[in-house]
Amino acid sequence: MSIARRLWLGLAGLMCLTPAHVFGAKPKSLEFGAGVTSWQLMQLTTKPSGDRNTTGTSFYHLHAQYHLPVGKSLISPWLHYMPDSLSAVESSSKSSKTSLLALGAPYVSNLSGVFDLSTGPVLLQYTVNGTGNGSETLNNGESSSVFLQPDQRTTSTTFAWQVGSAWNYSSFRTGADLLFQGPLSQTKRSFSLMLTAAWVKS
Repeated sequence: MSIARRLWLGLAGLMCLTPAHVFGAKPKSLEFGAGVTSWQLMQLTTKPSGDRNTTGTSFYHLHAQYHLPVGKSLISPWLHYMPDSLSAVESSSKSSKTSLLALGAPYVSNLSGVFDLSTGPVLLQYTVNGTGNGSETLNNGESSSVFLQPDQRTTSTTFAWQVGSAWNYSSFRTGADLLFQGPLSQTKRSFSLMLTAAWVKS
C-alpha cells in the first residue's frame, strides 16, 4: 500500500474517532500561534552525493489567521512570519541566512461540524541574506578556489496553492496544509508541508 493511501486512510480513521466537541473554524474568530513549514519536500540536496532531503528545509514561524464569514463558508486570510534575527535558516558554511514569509487567503468549508477543509492561493516571499563573513575556500574537483561571501540581501516572490484541513478543540486549533508550487510544470514542480498550532479567540 502506498504512503499516500495510508495517510488518507489514517485521516479517515481519525475523523471517525473525533469526539463531538471538536469542530471546524468559527466565523469571526481570530487565532494566534506558531508553526513549521517543511519547504520543498524531496527537492533540496543537502549532501555532496546528491541525495534528496526527504523533509526539505524547516522554517519556524509565528501564525495569525482571521475567519471571515461569507455565506455558509469562510474566507480565512493568514500570515506566517518570523524575523530573520529569531528563526532564519543558516547555511552550512554560515555564509547566509534564509527566511520565509507566507500570506494565504483560503476558502474554508466546515464539514459536519467536525473539521474543515481549505484551499486557496498563497503568496510566498523567500529571502536570502548574506552574512558577509569574509571568504570561503571550496574544492572544485581537482583544486580549490576562494569565493567572497557577500552581505547582500536577495528576495524572490512566488505563488503557491494551498490544500489542507484543520481541527478545533475548545480554544485550541491545529492544521496541516500542502503548498503546491508549479503544479503544471514539468521541471519546477514542488510541494511543501505546513503544520500550525494556535489559540483561538472568538
